[in-house]
Amino acid sequence: MSYHVEIARPAQIEIKALPGHVRRQARQLITSLRETPRPSRAKQLRDKPNIYRLWLASRWRIAYLVDEDLKLVRVLRVRRKETIDYETL
Repeated sequence: MSYHVEIARPAQIEIKALPGHVRRQARQLITSLRETPRPSRAKQLRDKPNIYRLWLASRWRIAYLVDEDLKLVRVLRVRRKETIDYETL
């Protein structure tokens, strides 16, 4: 069953600011989450139930929430590895 993908406003702004090749990869990864919300390369964050992260172009990370009841994937942040703060998710 496919999931609905929603991108939070802060993540939308962050995606627009990415370099072109990284933005393209981010969009492809986000689109693929519709069919596979927990790909093998995704990692669930410690102490953050249902929040996962994916590496993007080796310097960036996508943080997203999976809601099984609503069949929803909500992209929360797309930031460089060194600037993402998981505590605020």
